[in-house]
Amino acid sequence: MSLNILIISSYFPPVPGVGGRRWAKFVKYLSRKDDVNVHVISAKNTVQNVKSSFADELKNVNFKHTQLPSNYPKYLEFLEFWKPTIFRKVMFRTQLFSLKRRVEGNYWDFSVLWESHFKKTIPAIIRKENITKLIVSGPPYRYIKFAHGLKAEFPNLELILDYRDPWNDFNDPFPISEERHEYERALEKEMLQKVDKIITVSAFQKSLIEKNQPDSAPIYLVPNGFDHEDYQSNIRQKEASDKIKLVHFGTLHYLKDYYWVPFFNAFARLKQEKHDLYKKIEISLVGYCPEQVSSFIEQQELDVKIHGILAPFVAYGELNQADIALWFKYDGSPGDFATKFSDYISINKFMWTFSVKGAVTDHIEEHKIGKVFYRDDSNLEETIYNAMLNIEKAKERVFNPNYDASTLQIVNLTDQLLEVLSK
Repeated sequence: MSLNILIISSYFPPVPGVGGRRWAKFVKYLSRKDDVNVHVISAKNTVQNVKSSFADELKNVNFKHTQLPSNYPKYLEFLEFWKPTIFRKVMFRTQLFSLKRRVEGNYWDFSVLWESHFKKTIPAIIRKENITKLIVSGPPYRYIKFAHGLKAEFPNLELILDYRDPWNDFNDPFPISEERHEYERALEKEMLQKVDKIITVSAFQKSLIEKNQPDSAPIYLVPNGFDHEDYQSNIRQKEASDKIKLVHFGTLHYLKDYYWVPFFNAFARLKQEKHDLYKKIEISLVGYCPEQVSSFIEQQELDVKIHGILAPFVAYGELNQADIALWFKYDGSPGDFATKFSDYISINKFMWTFSVKGAVTDHIEEHKIGKVFYRDDSNLEETIYNAMLNIEKAKERVFNPNYDASTLQIVNLTDQLLEVLSK
């Protein structure tokens, strides 16, 4: 009997950014399974001239894809992709004022205006495709509520929440009122209990769920991983170079300025004080680089290669040139092993990780696969600068050759996912 799965993931390719990668990869391998039929619903890509690097990879994958308008105000969506202008600033304020009056809770959730899809388009797809398993991946999270509303019409539909980032336990870059936070907390607790199953990416996330809702639906761990096919022999191999290469892979979020600002400041200081060493270091940014970051680099007059979004195999080829891989982590999830981690360990890249202390930093230090720079370091810029001074020492950037990463291959995690779906 066929397994008919509907996956709702707002950030699925071609929408740019890291949010769509997890399910892009799972869809790729699910589509290869006999008697598994996959349909994906995502938001339309509204970012001009920018698309996910995984979009082309999915062109020949056997699945059905429906892209729906987000209905979210244009000038509030994907802020990091817009270059600020007076007109856009005025429209931002106007649309934000209107949105606040229209919705409860977190108005920065891009799915707050998606309910109409769950009343019209999505039920028709469920009937046509005979969907039995509905996986809703967040963030955004508001559409979990809308998805649960489908249970009234489809009582046998199994609703699975892919809880891969904290709903409320995070450093919100756009503060909302306590009243709105309380609405979101209550909604989170309700949905954690009302869905049929919960999939999460780490023990850290599981502990958050159990704390927020002790009576939650059953929780299963399916971590983020890496696609071994991304690292086949046809990617650009590591080339001999007299440079020491540092590579940041993936979107560099401008809101993590508490990490990338001291990092580039340390590099600027090296340029002034140790120019010969500065010339030996090559920093590359592979993936989307917001205007705020590129402008900062330009103002500092730093020699940094900004590659932008590249085709997947080209991007992995650039990553493979790294002597050190850079990771500016989200402080709100110190126990989460993001997809970036999987990329780095898949090709044995020693990583410089910028983070608060947690399960990830403990893992990196215990297994000797990287160096950690802690946010609570009152002299973080100085610490980074000193690390740069020692960067020529090969022993300071050696990845533990005995580290085993095979359990995080997506092809294996897909089997794990199917086991969860079958329970």
